[in-house]
Amino acid sequence: MDGSLKNVLFIATGALLSPVSTQQGESIPSIAHAISITTSLQQ
Repeated sequence: MDGSLKNVLFIATGALLSPVSTQQGESIPSIAHAISITTSLQQ
């Protein structure tokens, strides 16, 4: 890489699916994890 990226954000998402809760019309709970990578190196 040429060092052009200073800030990078990765986000992984998912849903906790259950056949019972969807049949009952309940909302679907979800989750997300985020990783932030930042560099302050100057060339």
